[in-house]
Amino acid sequence: MTTYNDDEQRETPGWLMPAVVGLLLMLAAIVAVVLTIRPAAVEQSMPATPETAVAAGSVESPGVVHGSVDPTGPAVQVISHTEARAYFDAGQSIFIDVRSGSAYGEGHIPGALTITSRELEERLRTLPEGAVIIAYGDAARPDSGQRGAQIFMEQGFPQVIALEGGFQAWRDAGHPVE
Repeated sequence: MTTYNDDEQRETPGWLMPAVVGLLLMLAAIVAVVLTIRPAAVEQSMPATPETAVAAGSVESPGVVHGSVDPTGPAVQVISHTEARAYFDAGQSIFIDVRSGSAYGEGHIPGALTITSRELEERLRTLPEGAVIIAYGDAARPDSGQRGAQIFMEQGFPQVIALEGGFQAWRDAGHPVE
């Protein structure tokens, strides 16, 4: 066994340095290729956000609209008439009827405000901040309550819910109507 003093220079075999450099270059090339290809593959296989995952139908999430009215808009939580009744009984929310004025006149959830989709953005400013908003439409346009909820969310209201089945589901379940 050969021992070296600190002052002596160690010799390395002439073939070792080019081999190490070659291996390092090859490793760097492989890493570069993997880093270039992998993000593209991940981007194509996975939606970018939870909202687009839901809109794309790649995520099953109870209480969330799959393929919402505006696929680029926020995902909307949808609740049953039974859950909406609990909010109603507790007085914890504002019900918004997004059906036509004539439909509202024929019957609505007690205390509900009528706001048609044309008036929606204008009337948003009159609602208290932080309120839980439950939007509902009708069976003729089952997505109207969900679209109304999306508009509220886009305007900065964080607690917005859509009533599944709209006014008809509420009325057919025997809940109070005016």
